[in-house]
Amino acid sequence: MTRPKQLLMTGAALLSLPALFAGVNSTQAAANIDFANPAFRTVWARTDLPVANHTVVRTWFWGPAPNSPGLLEPNKESPGGTRLVQYFDKSRMEINNPAGNPNDQFFVTNGLLTVELVSGRMQTGEATYETRSAACIPVTGDYGDMNAPTYAAMQKVTNTTLGDHFASDMTGQVITATINHTGTVGTDPAMSVMTGTKVAYFDTVTKHNIPQVFWQFLNQSGPVYENGNTTNAQLINPWFYASGRPISEAYWTHATVQGKMTDVMVQLYERRALTYVPTYVPGFQVEMANIGQHYYDWRYNGAGGCNGAVNPTAVPTVAGTLTPGATTTANPSGTAVATGTAQATTTAMPSGTTTAMPSGTTTALPTTTLTVIVPTTTVVPASPSASPSTSPVGTMTISPVTTTTPAPSTTP
Repeated sequence: MTRPKQLLMTGAALLSLPALFAGVNSTQAAANIDFANPAFRTVWARTDLPVANHTVVRTWFWGPAPNSPGLLEPNKESPGGTRLVQYFDKSRMEINNPAGNPNDQFFVTNGLLTVELVSGRMQTGEATYETRSAACIPVTGDYGDMNAPTYAAMQKVTNTTLGDHFASDMTGQVITATINHTGTVGTDPAMSVMTGTKVAYFDTVTKHNIPQVFWQFLNQSGPVYENGNTTNAQLINPWFYASGRPISEAYWTHATVQGKMTDVMVQLYERRALTYVPTYVPGFQVEMANIGQHYYDWRYNGAGGCNGAVNPTAVPTVAGTLTPGATTTANPSGTAVATGTAQATTTAMPSGTTTAMPSGTTTALPTTTLTVIVPTTTVVPASPSASPSTSPVGTMTISPVTTTTPAPSTTP
């Protein structure tokens, strides 16, 4: 789905928790939202800072900026039963163990958003789930597109916690399989002429085939930002770090992109969805779909109900900064409630943005002091003796950067 993205605003808005999400909806754009943890910015900067500062012309791997402040979401195995997360256009970053080594490659992980959207089972721990409904949100195309398959429709062909849909090894064969809005699978021999759709790799773990264009994308090398320098290296290492492993086959579908019917090849992975549009310019033919937006809308904004149904909405739990002397208690549901004054140096923007603005659009990112939230709050079920603790908050400063987002103007 694609929606207009407004320019990032200058300055930092200091909002109390009640004001932070007042009146916010999925059409509003990110405005100067801070990275909730230094490790989140490090992961983002590795692949996306070179895009933002024009070192390279390619698609975003996360998005131009965070789409939400730091949030606390249930995770049974994390300290206090919650983990720090932050949403981006393309994914959700997570820190499951804040006491772990921040230099470890998997200190920050991606959520299994695809699996949850397709299955309708929202994961709250390694083996615990909250049952919702699968998301009737198109995997690709403009907002509300009625041509591309929805996540719910892809349930028929995707490995999830509801069951597996394995495929046979098709290495060397060309992708001609098709799928429509309702998940009906077919074949179109005419698509055999498309460059790069020959299967290059069969994943023996999840038993699905990866076409050449996706395999090259997942294994590409180029400019990355590490340890204060820009060097050339493999963008994703290992190749499945960002995307996870494939959980469906690749399918051709018709999708409405910028109001125009377009041939798009889509494939679902554990953590991302990949799209291939042959008519796009190099560097943008393969992109990560906006699954971070889709998931946020599904989880918090009631989106994705099938056949007119409305999914439940939820108020995000912001990992705000507690002022000195503030205490934290637990309400009957186990959600941390700050009895002091909680503030976050950010303006809220849930999902609903695209990851590329019209060619030539310039976005100024001013020098900003970021509030670094390192929550280690322990939440205990309602009890007179509950006494969680919170860790202090640090700050870091990002130097001014002026970014020009390259074409094309939308992400399918």
